Amino acid sequence: MNTYVGRLVVPTLFSALQLPYIVWLYAESRKVPVVGIFYLAIIAAVAWLLGAVYDKKQRIIELLKDSEGRYRIISKSSKELLNSFNEVIFKTDEKGKWQYLNPAWKMMSGRTVNESLGLHFSKEIDKTSYHRILKAFANSFREGKRYFRVDIKMKNRNNEGSWVEAFVKLVYDDGGEFIGTAGILSEINERKHAEEKLVSLNEHLAITSSKLSTAAQLAAGIAHEVRNPMTSILGFVKLIKDGSENKQEYYDIIFSEISRIEQILNELLLLSKPSKTEFSEKNLIGICNHVLTLLETNAVLNNIQIHKNFDEDPILIYCDENQIKQVLINLIKNAIESMANGGNIFVNIQEKDHEVSIGILDEGEGIPEHSIQKIGEPFFTTKSSGTGLGLSVCFKIIENHGGKVFITSERAKGTKIVCIFPTCKTSEKKEVPFKIMNQFSENKI
Repeated sequence: MNTYVGRLVVPTLFSALQLPYIVWLYAESRKVPVVGIFYLAIIAAVAWLLGAVYDKKQRIIELLKDSEGRYRIISKSSKELLNSFNEVIFKTDEKGKWQYLNPAWKMMSGRTVNESLGLHFSKEIDKTSYHRILKAFANSFREGKRYFRVDIKMKNRNNEGSWVEAFVKLVYDDGGEFIGTAGILSEINERKHAEEKLVSLNEHLAITSSKLSTAAQLAAGIAHEVRNPMTSILGFVKLIKDGSENKQEYYDIIFSEISRIEQILNELLLLSKPSKTEFSEKNLIGICNHVLTLLETNAVLNNIQIHKNFDEDPILIYCDENQIKQVLINLIKNAIESMANGGNIFVNIQEKDHEVSIGILDEGEGIPEHSIQKIGEPFFTTKSSGTGLGLSVCFKIIENHGGKVFITSERAKGTKIVCIFPTCKTSEKKEVPFKIMNQFSENKI
């Protein structure tokens, strides 16, 4: 009945207004003119239409009230749902400023929602994470993706880092114009700590594996190197036994050969020592000489000559001696393995401006241009039987020592590796990330 209220009430009211005119015509005994009938019909039709409009407006008002009620219920439910999430729900504008954050934001960042709204998201994360987001954002635009995931490190009030996984959706309007982002931030501290432990364990295993592999490959050279002085010792002992003269000279040669054997064995034993990191001031020249002594015979067996180009004056660096030896052994061993038909390896050490550079240049096959950028990535190798862990471990050791490494190569000409370390005057304070350069220099080191 309420549906037709307007169409009943309004015509009735108009009819009531025309009633005096009808009564007057009846009292005067006059006939209703045609024009009057037409006029009354028009009035009745207009009244009915107005009533219909009224009924329609009433229905719209009722629908709006019903929609408003449903919206309030949905809005309340949505708000309660968003507030119940432990993850942060966010929305930003096209410039990256926070437009919406749910209450979980305070627990994650230490700041209230009102303190953060209107601020740029970069103020809440570290510089590395900011560049990581920009890179992922640019890749999504370039590939036409509407979302991306990225791990970032957020800063709280005390500047303590908290690892967060960000799922970000790019938002566009109906015209395809970018208007902002929306997404979820989930805390992943436990996962990141587990990954860091796993990486540390893998590095330890990789170093151990690399040492064992190196020891196995050097066994033939060591055996050859030890056999020569042992032959000399046995010969001179036999001469002494037979009563030969010049025994003092024989004794000097015997002790010299024994010292040679002891030096070689000591260098070999270093490979089996636990890889506990102990930093102290060490002479880089002495370290290099020890490594070259260990590898010299292995090089000779492969028809390779190692040329030293450095003074014997001490150059002190703050390092873990075993780890630096591990780096040099891996790099020189790689140079040896790159020259199947023999050749030369040039080792150069130079000190300048509180830094010391160690250059290793081989005459091997070189590294393809498309592969040189991947050198040092875990499990990437150009060898058919390689594990791809040796250089990855070396680069990590160099980075931990505040150093940097440059690799340049050209096919059929060879590869040059330059490692740069701070000397003791600056080593304790200087932190320089390692880099890889993709540009070859033809000058020998």
